[in-house]
Amino acid sequence: MAPDDMNHMRISDTERDQVAEILREAAGEGRLDLEELDERLSAVYAAKTYADLRPVVADLPAGAAGFGGPAPTGAAPTGGGRGLSPTGRQPLVGGQPLVLKAHGYPVVRKGEWTVPHRVEVDAHFSTARLDFREARLTTPVIEVWLDSSWGSADLILPEGATAEINMDASWFGSIRSDIDSIPRHGTPHFVISGKSQGGTLRVRYKKSGGWSDLFG
Repeated sequence: MAPDDMNHMRISDTERDQVAEILREAAGEGRLDLEELDERLSAVYAAKTYADLRPVVADLPAGAAGFGGPAPTGAAPTGGGRGLSPTGRQPLVGGQPLVLKAHGYPVVRKGEWTVPHRVEVDAHFSTARLDFREARLTTPVIEVWLDSSWGSADLILPEGATAEINMDASWFGSIRSDIDSIPRHGTPHFVISGKSQGGTLRVRYKKSGGWSDLFG
């Protein structure tokens, strides 16, 4: 098929995800800032044809190699696919979210662990503690969906990170945050949503000194 004909072919969700993955990696390398990433992702998921997608990655090193046209039938999408997560939400970028469930035990992540674009935590009637300070963040914007209803959750963010919190804390829920909500260039930004009905959520930086250091 001639290149001109190819440009007018309709694209699939798999191919949109391929381009979104290129953008995510470029942002992680510092080639795109958060505003550029948001603008380009919006263009990707609004694209209809190959002609719409190619300009989005034309100035990125991985553009030509990472997106070369239609994926073979049955090929797996880059980043693990764009399937719906257990909450029914589409990921911010592409690929599968990390899903953590208490199952009667505390949910704990600390030290070196890999954080994808989206993390989903079910700590209903339980506890969760996520420490992101030494974690490998794979994207500059991290979406955290959390259910800490009738339980408790503690999120410790890297120093300087920002966080937008939109939680349902009705029925005597409690949310405490020491984190600035306005994104800043060059620092991770967390988008935290979900519910904490009758539960507690704390979002903070790690404080030096005091009793909290004795318990991690």
